[in-house]
Amino acid sequence: MPDIYSDSWYEAVRDTINARVATLPERDVPRGSWHAVVEIVGDGASPYVDAESVRRFLVRIDDGHCAWYREIDTANPDGVDLDYRFVGPATAFDEIAAGTRDPIDAALDGTVRVRGDMRFLMRQAALVKTLLEAYTHGVQTEWPQGQPPYNGSGGDA
Repeated sequence: MPDIYSDSWYEAVRDTINARVATLPERDVPRGSWHAVVEIVGDGASPYVDAESVRRFLVRIDDGHCAWYREIDTANPDGVDLDYRFVGPATAFDEIAAGTRDPIDAALDGTVRVRGDMRFLMRQAALVKTLLEAYTHGVQTEWPQGQPPYNGSGGDA
């Protein structure tokens, strides 16, 4: 089992996404490429992101498949046109990865903020569901510094 937020974890999430997308009917897999940045903001509760810091991950989806999922140093990577940005507290993302918090609920209640074309995401509901299930339940994850819920955390920034 890979450690949360490690290179091997990102690879396992990518592989799980691609395996699950391969089972979707072709009509449910949009053509084209898009990029998203996930910004995980340190909240003082998660042991995986220092308080007052941000970990950023860039994801590229090509024809429904995850081409790559990697950590980056900057909010606006050079040469990449971002289609989506997901920003939220580390505890919330940890809970989502652990499968204890619903990612849709986190977005709807504003805990995780989403910027980008929401109409596209809603039209691609089957693909979005597949991507989220891979992230939340697809990888057996090791939590070397403890698994959420954390003592006294509510998951909100």
